[in-house]
This record gives sequence, C-alpha cells and structure tokens, in this order.
Amino acid sequence: MTATSNGDHTNNAGLPVNGGPSTSESYAPNEKTATATEPQNGVTELGSKPGSGPGAGAGAGPATGGPSAAEQGGKKPQLQKFSYSFFSPEIKHLRGIAIKILGMTMVIMTIIIWACLPVYWGSLWKANKYTNKLTVRVIDRDGGEVGSVVTQGLLAQTNLKYFITSPSEFPTAADVEHNIVQEGAWGAIIINAGATALLNTARQIGNSSYNGTSAIEVVYAQARNENAVGNYLAPYMQGALNQILSRYNAQSVAQYLGANANNATAINLLVTAPTTINNGIYYTVNNLRPYNQPVAAAITLVGLIYLLILSFIITMTNNAVREIIGPFMTTRSYLIYRIAAPLICYLPISFVFTMISLPFKIHFGAHFTYAGGFFLWWFSSYLGMAALGLSTEFAITIMGPRFIAFFLIPLIIVNVSVAALPHELQPWIYRYGAAMPFYNCGRIIRTIIFDTKNEIGKNIGILLGWIGVNIITVSAATWWFRRHAVNQHNKEVGENEMDSNDE
Repeated sequence: MTATSNGDHTNNAGLPVNGGPSTSESYAPNEKTATATEPQNGVTELGSKPGSGPGAGAGAGPATGGPSAAEQGGKKPQLQKFSYSFFSPEIKHLRGIAIKILGMTMVIMTIIIWACLPVYWGSLWKANKYTNKLTVRVIDRDGGEVGSVVTQGLLAQTNLKYFITSPSEFPTAADVEHNIVQEGAWGAIIINAGATALLNTARQIGNSSYNGTSAIEVVYAQARNENAVGNYLAPYMQGALNQILSRYNAQSVAQYLGANANNATAINLLVTAPTTINNGIYYTVNNLRPYNQPVAAAITLVGLIYLLILSFIITMTNNAVREIIGPFMTTRSYLIYRIAAPLICYLPISFVFTMISLPFKIHFGAHFTYAGGFFLWWFSSYLGMAALGLSTEFAITIMGPRFIAFFLIPLIIVNVSVAALPHELQPWIYRYGAAMPFYNCGRIIRTIIFDTKNEIGKNIGILLGWIGVNIITVSAATWWFRRHAVNQHNKEVGENEMDSNDE
C-alpha cells in the first residue's frame, strides 16, 4: 500500500482505499494551537505565542523551556531534509526502519543462496564422473585383426559407454551419420572394411600411397552439446584410440620385421611404404555438426538470460501501469489487460532481440531457408519470452513488487542449470530440464543454426504449455486478489455513506 499525494492509498489489486491524512498533512503544524517563532539555524520551532492575555500560561507551555504545542498534541516535529547524519537522534526511528529492511534482505538472500545456488553448482559438480553415460557405437566392418584389437580395446574403456553395433544394422556410413545426428548415440567408431588386409597388402607390395587414416572413422556431432563433446566425448574417444593404435602399430611392425628378418625384398618393399610403419592404422575424425559459430553461445544460453531479464522489465513496468489504470477498470477488463498487455509487449521486444543476431552473421539457414529460420527463431523467442515473462507476472501477483526480485534468482538458476550440459552428465534429478523454457529454446536454435535433431514441434509444444498454465494461474490469482479488494472497497464505501447519513 502506497500513499498518494491526496492522502488516499492504493492496495495490491489496484483499487483506491480512502485512508488517513497524507504525509504532508501528518507533519503540518497545528495552526489553531501554535504559531511559529523566529527560525533558529534554519529550523522553525513550534511554541505558544508569547505575551500576556487570557491564553498565556493556561494550557500552553512557555515560549522557552517547556513543551511545545506539537509535543503536547503527540505529534512529531517536522524533519528537515539534508540536515542530519546517519546517527542523528532526530531520525532514530527512520534508522531503525532502514536497518530492519537491510537485515531482512540479508536473511532472505542468505536463504535463497543456500536454497538455489547449490542447484547450479550441483549441475556441474560431477560431470566428469558421469561420462560413462555418453554412448559410443563400435562398428567392426573389418572382421580381422585390426577390428578385433580395436573393438576389445574400446570395450575395456570405462570413461565412455562403448557398445558393439552390428554392421548390418547400419550398412552404410550415411546410415551411421544419420543415427548420430538423430541422437541414437553420442558417437561412433567405425573400423572400415578391409583395414587389416589393406595394411598387410601395402607392406607386401610397398604401396607408397597407403593412407592409414582411412582404416578407422570417428563420428560425432559437436553442436549437439559443445561442452559435452568438446570436453569429454571427443578427447576420450581420441585418447583411447591413440593408446590402442600406438600399441598395436608398434607390435604389428615388430612382428612383421621379425617374420621377414631374412627377407631383403620384403624389407626393401617396407621401406618404400613408410606410412605402413608410422601409424599404419590410424583414424579420421568426422564432425558431422561442428560448433562453428562461436557467437551462437550468445543465444543458446547467455542470451536466454537476457531474454528473461527483458521480460522481467516488462513485468515491472506493467505493474506500475496497472496501479494507474487498474482502479478504474471492471474486473473482466482488468483480467484481459493482465494477460494481453504483456503478450503484446513481448512481440516487438522479441523481434528486436532476434534481429541483434543479424549483424553477427548467425547462419539461420542450416536446416530451413535463411528467412524461414530467422522468423522461426523470432516466434520461438516470443514463446520463450511469454513462458518466462508470464511466470514473473504470476509471481508479482502473489509476492508483490517488493519481493519479486527474490523470485527471479531461482527462476534463472533452475533454467540455466539444465541448459549448459546434457542430462547424461548430471544427476538424475536434473532430468526436469526437458520441461524448462531455456532448454527447449536452446534445442530450437541449435536445430535452426546447426541442423541438429529436429524436435521443434515438441519444444514449441512445451513452451505453449508453459504459456497456457501461466495464463490460468495469473488469471486465477488476479481474480482472487481483485475480488478481495472489490469487497473491501465496497465495504468502506458503505461505511462512509453511513457516516454521512449520521451527520
């Protein structure tokens, strides 16, 4: 409840409630009982009018040394602006209020810190302990010594979840690539057909053009999650292969030289094919969806925080506007305004937010046409802004503008905690992230600019679900508080009418 200049007050539902006098009236001197003496040090004191007469000394203190009329009436003297230090006794009551507000704020913030920040810390805490949940297909098309050694070596690794896939399940390289993009697994290691035979033949005939990197192919899609792939998946796969292949290549060359120690022709042919000695079996990396737009981080995660902040600003502005116009609207019109006003404001703001990416050459045409990708992202940004903004609209209805900032912190944290890493690298509780606005907006923009797995229909459906639930909760909460305020207003109007009739 805030005081207005005419002494009226406004309640949380936006209805005027006739109250007591305004601040200026409360501290105004009583002209009937006191007059002002000459100012001392710029402050006017209140006291009885000096002189003799019927009123002197009867019911009023002396001009000096006694209580003033304002003090006798129980009123506080008027405080002068820009006149006191923080510890001045004249503002002791105000100092107490300030300390109380700051103290309570510290208590609430401490509770929020311990209740909310561990959620984000926990989402990153044991990411390196959950890497064995990242699945990698091992496809042996060779069927020979190389295929067997590499397969057994990979299955012995524990930092990733390697599992054997039959070559007949994915007959071609294109089938494997499609499966990885569609998130059938995080990666695949393919031992190509004839890897063992090609190496042996190259050594026997002295094939100087032999390329050992064609023996094995490592496949993954970095843009699925650049943090998981760049920090864990790719380094672990390549590290395991380097270890296995370096050992195998050394043993293979030693065995070949031992078997042909007395065969000068074989040795001479081996010398003409040096690539069969140095990394006779190696691999090629096939990054199907490279994270090759660094500025994309501005909209896949950090930009979504800005989107929430922008929607929060609209919420606060709309709250101030409602206090102006709300008291004069019918309940039905007020409910419509509560929902329509922010949804209309989100349209231009989300469009401007989307346009920011244009000068920085975000490639909106990876999956759709460039124009189609741009406008789809605008629509998705609008839905994300509505899902987040209407959540703050509901919160401000329940908590009021004083405490809404404390709601913003957990709202950001529960969204950010599930957007940076995939749920495979987090404890099971973070699977709630699949329903969060940040997560679904992030999935949409990755499909648009990197051509990752297309689940845009599901992602948009979840955002629409958030909007629908928020519309219902905002409407219900607004109606509840509005009904209480209307009833209170009608009651006070009736009491005022009764008082008028009594007079």
